[in-house]
Amino acid sequence: MYSHHLKLKTIKTTIALTIAAVCAFPAAGMAAADTAADSKPPAVSTTEQYGRNWANWIQSHAYALDRIQPETSEKGVIEKDRFKDLEFLKPLLIDKKLVYLGENTHGAAEYSSSKVRLIQYLHQELGYDVIAFESGLGNASAALAKSADSTPEQMMKEAIFGVWWSKETLPLFDYIKQTLATDKPLILSGFDMQIQSPYSEFVRDWIGSRDAKLAGTFADAEQELGDWSFSEDEAGYAKAKPRLLETYESMKTFVKENADKLKADYPRNPHLIEMTQRVLDDRIEVIRTYTEANIRSNLALMKNDIVPFQETVRMRDEMMAANLTWLAEQVYPDKKIIVWGHNVHIRKKNSAVLNSAYSGLSLMGESMPARLKKQSYVIGLYTYQGEAANNMGQSYPIVKPERGSLEDILKQHGHSYTFVDIKYRKDKPGTSWMFEPRLSLDWGLMQESFIPRDQFDGLLLIDTVHAPSYMRGKPGSQ
Repeated sequence: MYSHHLKLKTIKTTIALTIAAVCAFPAAGMAAADTAADSKPPAVSTTEQYGRNWANWIQSHAYALDRIQPETSEKGVIEKDRFKDLEFLKPLLIDKKLVYLGENTHGAAEYSSSKVRLIQYLHQELGYDVIAFESGLGNASAALAKSADSTPEQMMKEAIFGVWWSKETLPLFDYIKQTLATDKPLILSGFDMQIQSPYSEFVRDWIGSRDAKLAGTFADAEQELGDWSFSEDEAGYAKAKPRLLETYESMKTFVKENADKLKADYPRNPHLIEMTQRVLDDRIEVIRTYTEANIRSNLALMKNDIVPFQETVRMRDEMMAANLTWLAEQVYPDKKIIVWGHNVHIRKKNSAVLNSAYSGLSLMGESMPARLKKQSYVIGLYTYQGEAANNMGQSYPIVKPERGSLEDILKQHGHSYTFVDIKYRKDKPGTSWMFEPRLSLDWGLMQESFIPRDQFDGLLLIDTVHAPSYMRGKPGSQ
């Protein structure tokens, strides 16, 4: 089941992107392009002049992956020779604490498959021990705590947003479950602040045996707080706010006072108490600031004003950056972390992207502290053709990329799965495309413009994608 906030995000994003594509941002993008034209050749002549050099460089320097399907593991172990085609990643990532795996759409089967295989390699060969999803911090923490009694499918559906409930993602959770029984576990985590079902069910079961009334009140508050996401009633929320704050403050106090006993209930997650306290702090911040901004956004979208919506996106990403920083430095200071999220959230300088519904916003990747940015490697995933799905599972065709676009340049490698490192490159005729504004397609649909090297350290092009094979239904249902 989708969370309230995920459903709202889908509605808002669809509206905002439609507005951005049709009304607001093309003019701004053209103005920016005109300004750039004063000092750089126009895009068409640049393509004609350098296209051959770019293609030759790509053909000589890009890496071809043999396959993207997840590897079969036995008790969490995979034969080493299965990763020969990924060995080029070792010198790029060996000293990095954080590796970000992006995607320009949540609805591409091949993205999930390739990321699962990359995670297997990073865990087995390069010592990455944590996988953190763009999903609820509390949900992933609870799913890890319950992992001993859960199937891989249950773990997947309880931990992450429904946009990734698919046959392509499931092998990751099978692999995680296998490794948790070894001395080298792959630890599941999340970093999102959004309310996501079924977290309240976990808390009700966990806390309810000790204080059934508080657990019930908490579950009701989670439902109500989610419902306010759809509201346009500022005055009504102002009345409800103190009561909601009291509920979450009471839960914080209860968890603190009963920490030792509560922790003993779920030894599979030794950080469960810390995670729970962090989730409660996030909820309190949501009540104090985010929900009111959300209501203002709902009112503004009725007038085709997306500025308040953009502010809610910025606020969400600021909290995600704080959560990911906390995970990296407080919870897992000695572990290396893999981050799974949309390209928009992970790229390094989103505020510089043109012609996007999120242009000018400093999002998660940009908001991370400089000390962690220096220890990170950011990989963006793109496709050239095929079919993907939106957040509601509806399929759509990928728009054909323009000549000279990011996807078109990567396509020149001529392989199905192409990886290019752009972090450790200098500006030369064959690489100049990395250092100049380049068109690309967000969600495989909407043009945006950015300097590739300012946003990503590596790029993975999956030539052809398909919509995922979704696994719908509540956790545990068939």
